[in-house]
Amino acid sequence: MATPMVAGTAALLLQQNPTWTPDEVKRQLMSTALNLGFAVNEQGAGEVFFK
Repeated sequence: MATPMVAGTAALLLQQNPTWTPDEVKRQLMSTALNLGFAVNEQGAGEVFFK
């Protein structure tokens, strides 16, 4: 279920920032992810989190 959530979030980011590269979108998603306290291989970067 994470894939459609992250894809939708990436689409929203690109809608607001149309000049961003894929690397910039990835960096933004990963840097704002909420750490769930699990190992990286269990949670990845964390949960998509909106401020």
